[in-house]
Amino acid sequence: MAYGGRGSASMGEVIGIDLGGTKIKAGIMDEQGNLLRKLDMRTPIELGRAGILAALEQLIQSLRNETGARIEAVGIGSAGQIDRCRGTVTFATELLPGWTGTNIKELLQQACGIPVFVENDAKTAALGERWLGAVRDLAHYMFLTLGTGIGGAMIHEGKLLTTPSGGAGNVGHMVLHAQGFSCNCGGRGCFEQYASGTALDASANRIDPRWDSRVLMEKLSVKDERAEHVILRFADDLSAGLVSLHNIYEPQVFVLGGGVMDSYPLWKPYLESSIRKRTRHPIIIVPASLGNDAGMIGAARLAFDEMAL
Repeated sequence: MAYGGRGSASMGEVIGIDLGGTKIKAGIMDEQGNLLRKLDMRTPIELGRAGILAALEQLIQSLRNETGARIEAVGIGSAGQIDRCRGTVTFATELLPGWTGTNIKELLQQACGIPVFVENDAKTAALGERWLGAVRDLAHYMFLTLGTGIGGAMIHEGKLLTTPSGGAGNVGHMVLHAQGFSCNCGGRGCFEQYASGTALDASANRIDPRWDSRVLMEKLSVKDERAEHVILRFADDLSAGLVSLHNIYEPQVFVLGGGVMDSYPLWKPYLESSIRKRTRHPIIIVPASLGNDAGMIGAARLAFDEMAL
């Protein structure tokens, strides 16, 4: 598959990996943005840290063996807070059991014998969208992924903003309601408890135990009043987060990705209306264009960039 990108043919290929709580996606890419081979597998969370590491190693070795490609490096976008310099997970929720403290870089370099570079998965998705996706020509934007939780990344002057422990852009745990719902991070009222896919599932289930977010959107499409009430509240919370982030960072655009965006045309009018009520500033939203491949593609870009330093 050719996504089409920038770069030269001076390097060989790299492997980009997107590690999530349910699935691991891995692909070989060249600097022109061509996806040469792709594999995926279920994340074996029931096996803990050792099982997840074994799955990553298996995917890397399978791609190398199947293609015979000259793999220069591996880039990994992992759920959790990542210390990019050390390649260590400084914090991860129980979506990836036992993952906190794992030195992914060191362990996989020892196992595979090639350089490994690691970053948070939302941040690699942001890199992917800048390289081959929706914001190729923008230099100052914010990326949010609305999925199981909410991940975030800030791009300034075309580069990812990072901090020593990897916490920059961790917007899913920005407090939206001080005495709100408990979060798996140990806090209360976090943004992702109100504007993520998991939050929508929970809201739908409170209406009817048979409902999930998919049913909720089906009901919204036929103007069901109960569904509209949930979406009005969802849009209000999402707009509150976006306006607050805009006041802090003032991005040219917000790029929104993740599974919740699959239904964006249905709830877009509610979000736009809520934003207009909250601020006089124009807030531009651009849907991510790379879909579920964004994190994998961005992880490959991470590897190319790190090898060029």
